[in-house]
Amino acid sequence: MYGYGNPNADLMIVDAYVSHSENEQNSYYVGRSGLSLKNMIEKVLLKRVNDVYITHAVKCKPLDSKEPSVSEFESCKAYLFKQIDLIQPKIIIALGEKAYRLITGDTTPFEKVRGEHVNFSTFSLIPIYHPTYLLRNPSLKRETLHDLNKIKSIL
Repeated sequence: MYGYGNPNADLMIVDAYVSHSENEQNSYYVGRSGLSLKNMIEKVLLKRVNDVYITHAVKCKPLDSKEPSVSEFESCKAYLFKQIDLIQPKIIIALGEKAYRLITGDTTPFEKVRGEHVNFSTFSLIPIYHPTYLLRNPSLKRETLHDLNKIKSIL
């Protein structure tokens, strides 16, 4: 799964890797997590989900594990960074700690960078909680809404 959405988007969302459901259905915004992400986009950030570009740091479902290996990311890294260069988004949202770490290589505790503007190359990157994490930790939705409103104000 290489990416989906508006190639001229001001907002790019990068998830860590392709989920089992996404892989099976060969589609984005699937399952409860996908629906949650779609709602986050359409109810807070933008009017239409098609106004964003969404992709993964690792472009395929990880082999034999739930977590992608370093070599799996390394094989996709150039592709991801080329996508970012071509789309030239105003803001890149890293969906969750795993995506943030893969994209940046930064080991700062996630709670210190979540919701903060992080300089990444010449782009603005803002890491937020992953929708799957929010489904398991609904008490963090308020913080995420604050992060999304901050992103919306920058757009």
